[in-house]
Amino acid sequence: MMASCEECIISSRGYTVDFAGIQKIDSLHNYYIGLEIQQWERVSESIFWLEESIFFNLIDYVNAHLDTNPIMAVLSSRSDPLSKLDHMKPIGQFQQEREASWIDTIILNKRIRTHYQPIVSLHDEEVRIVGHELLSRGINEDGSLIPPNKMFEAARSRNRLFALDRLCRMESVSNSVALQDQLIFINFIPTAIYVPEHCLSTTFALIRELNLKPENIVFEVIESDEVKDTEHLKSILRYYKSHGFKYALDDVGVGYNNLKMLSQMDPDYIKLAFEFSNGVSRDDEKRKIAQEVIDIAHELKATPLAEGVERKEDLDCLREMGYELFQGYYFAKPQELPLQQIDSL
Repeated sequence: MMASCEECIISSRGYTVDFAGIQKIDSLHNYYIGLEIQQWERVSESIFWLEESIFFNLIDYVNAHLDTNPIMAVLSSRSDPLSKLDHMKPIGQFQQEREASWIDTIILNKRIRTHYQPIVSLHDEEVRIVGHELLSRGINEDGSLIPPNKMFEAARSRNRLFALDRLCRMESVSNSVALQDQLIFINFIPTAIYVPEHCLSTTFALIRELNLKPENIVFEVIESDEVKDTEHLKSILRYYKSHGFKYALDDVGVGYNNLKMLSQMDPDYIKLAFEFSNGVSRDDEKRKIAQEVIDIAHELKATPLAEGVERKEDLDCLREMGYELFQGYYFAKPQELPLQQIDSL
């Protein structure tokens, strides 16, 4: 598992390439002439290790001169190029990784900006900001923002989920100092954390350095894929709780966060997904899901939070059900500076 973490943060990437299906391997000799010796290595008669830039150039070369179908490759380290031969795939399938290589620059240069979206409670018609969710955006060279889903899609294709998840988490912690007396919701991807004691050590060290109160920090589980190893997820959540932090389950009702799974997680907060908050006042099926979520929240003694609230009629419906906290465009969009207050309804 430690090796997986190290793989995600390596600065020099390379690939093991197997040309066993090519009849005339010696025809590649012309390709390697002039390359620096540290950029490639012949491991066996048909297997080569190539630095990433050389590998991507090779894709163009073989497209022009060879049949790409028999050529297989896998991301690897030069020190152990044969360790992942079982995971090889056709060289033509690496185009997506090539197109997503820009995410490496984002990670290397820490081009991340934190936005804040308030989380509120309501007392009669008075709106009180009780916390903020800290959301990460990438920054292009021209200063424009890169949405998080685009960043994480690129990181997934590049096997950089750990590195990007850690960078966003650390930036969120650094930018939460102004919210000392409020709840701080910080996202994390469970499949990007291999060993909690190792992968979260720098995060916890920064929290201590900034004198943030653990009881105010809520780590929010986000994941678009199904979490198959629920025991691993529970071990991460137990690790958070053992250090005094709280945690929330995000997007409840969709993806892996199905209602059956909730009872196993014992969360402090349960966030009803946007898909079921938005339009809940006009859709019986959404209202049914929203009611099931709050019933489970009450059963688990977790605080129910509805995100994605955009209309007053939906807010009124959710308040009547018993939801206690709210988040969404009806109150405020994510913005670069945290709001201090919101006008009453």
